[in-house]
Amino acid sequence: MYDTTKITDDLSLQKILNYVNERQIYEYYIGPKLRLNKSISSPFRTDNNPSWAIFTDKTSGDLLWKDFATGEAGGVITFVTKLFNISYWKALEKIWEDLIANKGITPANHRKLLREPVTGLKTHIGIKRRYFTKTDDEYWGQYYLDRKTLKDFNVYPIEKFWVNDIEQSFTYSKSQPMYAYKMYDKFKIYRPNSDRKNGKWRTNCGAHYLQGYEQLANNGDLLILTKSLKDVMVLSKFGYNSIAPQSEQTAIPKNIIEELKERFKEIVVFFDYDEGGVEGAKKLCEKYELKSVFVPKQYLDIYRIKDISDFVKEMKEEETIKLLKDLFNEVQEESNTK
Repeated sequence: MYDTTKITDDLSLQKILNYVNERQIYEYYIGPKLRLNKSISSPFRTDNNPSWAIFTDKTSGDLLWKDFATGEAGGVITFVTKLFNISYWKALEKIWEDLIANKGITPANHRKLLREPVTGLKTHIGIKRRYFTKTDDEYWGQYYLDRKTLKDFNVYPIEKFWVNDIEQSFTYSKSQPMYAYKMYDKFKIYRPNSDRKNGKWRTNCGAHYLQGYEQLANNGDLLILTKSLKDVMVLSKFGYNSIAPQSEQTAIPKNIIEELKERFKEIVVFFDYDEGGVEGAKKLCEKYELKSVFVPKQYLDIYRIKDISDFVKEMKEEETIKLLKDLFNEVQEESNTK
C-alpha cells in the first residue's frame, strides 16, 4: 500500500504547482504583468469588448478564469485545454514541457523565485471538535449513515477550524453544521448547507489522499471509484468497497491505480450524472481502461437525483439495494468470466 508522505506521484496539477504557480502558467500563455479582476479580451476568441478575467477564488485560493460573454469558467488546466484544444492530460504534459522540463526548474531553487506563494502548499488545518447532536443525526440519517459509520470513517462534527493558525469566520450552528473528514494527517472541512462560493469545502489534502482508502478492504472482486466520502460511506453500508478522489476532476496517480488493480478484480467509476461527473469518468476510464456506470437518467429527469447519496435519501433503502445490484452485478459477472 502507498504512503502519502513518501510516494512519488504521476504527473498532476499538484505536482506542477510544486514548481510553478498558477499565475506563472497564465502569464506564460497570455503575457506578463497579468492583472487580476481586470477585464481583458478573451484569448479564446475575437473579443472587441473585453469580457474575460482572472480572479482569485475566495474559498480555495485558486486562480480561476471566467468569460462573462459566454458564461464559461474554469481553472488553469481548463484554460490550457481550451486555448490549445487538447485533452486534460495533454494540457498537463504541455505545461510541464513548456514551463518546467525545458527550463530545468527544480522545486528547491524555484521557490526562491516565486513572486507570490504557491497555492495549496504546506497548508495546516486545525479543528475544534464538538459532540454529536440531534442536528447531526438528522442530517446524516437522511443517507442511512449513523454515528458508528461516521466514526469508522473519521468524520467529526466540529465547532470551528483554523487555517495556518488563523481562525476562520465559519462556526457551527443548527442551520450551518460543520464536519471534518480526517485523512491520515490532513483534514477536509465540509459545510453541507453552504454553496461552493460560501465555503462549502476547505482542505489541505492532495491527490494522494483518497477518501475511504484507510477503511478499504485488502482485496475483493469489485472496487467502486465514486466522487465523495459521503457516497463512499453510503456504498459501504450496502456492502461495497469504495474510495473517492478529492473531486471528479482530480487526477488519480497511475501508480495508485496499478496498486488497486492488483487488489481488486474489477474497478468501476461511479461519478455524478452531470457534466462534470461524466467528463471526469470519461477521463479516468480512457486513461486507465476502466468501466463506468451512472444513476439512470430517468432519476435525474424526474427527481434531480445524480448520485447514490441523493438516491438513498429520496428512494430509500430497498430501491437502493435494487439499483446497486442492477448496476454492478453484470460488471462483476463479466469480471468473473475473464
